[in-house]
Amino acid sequence: MEARNRSLNDWFARIRTRQVVLPRFQRFEAWTHRMVAGLLDTVLRELPAGALLVLEVGDEEPFVSRVMVGAPENGDKIVEHLLDGQQRLTALWRSLTDNYPDRTYFVEMNSDEQEDESSGPLRTMSQGRWRKNGRLYPLWADDPVSVWDRQLIPARLLRPDHEAEKEFKEWAKSAAQDDTDELIRLISLGADLPARFAGFNLPFLSLSLPPTTPRETALDVFVKMNTSVQPLSTYDIVVAQVEAATGFSLHELVSELRKEAPTLEIFAEPAQVILNAGALLQDREPSKSVMLSNDFAEGLIDNWAKLVSGA
Repeated sequence: MEARNRSLNDWFARIRTRQVVLPRFQRFEAWTHRMVAGLLDTVLRELPAGALLVLEVGDEEPFVSRVMVGAPENGDKIVEHLLDGQQRLTALWRSLTDNYPDRTYFVEMNSDEQEDESSGPLRTMSQGRWRKNGRLYPLWADDPVSVWDRQLIPARLLRPDHEAEKEFKEWAKSAAQDDTDELIRLISLGADLPARFAGFNLPFLSLSLPPTTPRETALDVFVKMNTSVQPLSTYDIVVAQVEAATGFSLHELVSELRKEAPTLEIFAEPAQVILNAGALLQDREPSKSVMLSNDFAEGLIDNWAKLVSGA
């Protein structure tokens, strides 16, 4: 294992080119908009945000994977699986690319409280969004003049990429309304604030396992090193693998099973019964290594009618 530094600019480049992805069994994002804003504040103040954990990928991905929400589905060869830190990196990616359908993030300029607004303490604010009659409200959130009247700058204009730099200049011209002093002020901010995001260091631990490492061993490493409050179970991982391999949602199937066999959970947890019986119907031992194997998910779905009948 090796500790490395990586700027947010480099992280975003790898997300855009699909070089870094998430194992499918990772839970989906769970942060509130206040937590996202707090992380953006951390970047603005150039404070540490903790380290991430990545698994280096060889010729073959060890786990079924998915891209980050809002990221391109196609791209370069996948070289890393993000094992820990998906909430932080997803929050940064989605807020800075304006990918949340019901929330837009801004950097608020507190000019009354600071002498040099390009270097003093800034803060993030977010605005809830909603659609009505085909339009996204509130309308002011997409109007440069109205946004700057509130001393706000859209966070999407501060994301680390070349297109954002062009967008910022166009937005600044509209927001300044032919006021040269305001335009100079905005251009100055447009040079400083994006640099804070682009150069922000989001360090990570790089984990490299031999190609012959068994899948269950790699998963054990992940579970032990993951910092989530609620660790992943074997069932969580099988859920993801079933969906990836067959297109079925195991959560939905087990939910229907609970309705058809409501007294089953008096005796045992239905999900565990299904996994154990699913292995036995494949003439295999109901062990963790079997349940995490590549072909277990398809066999589980093939025998689903028998599993329901037995339950």
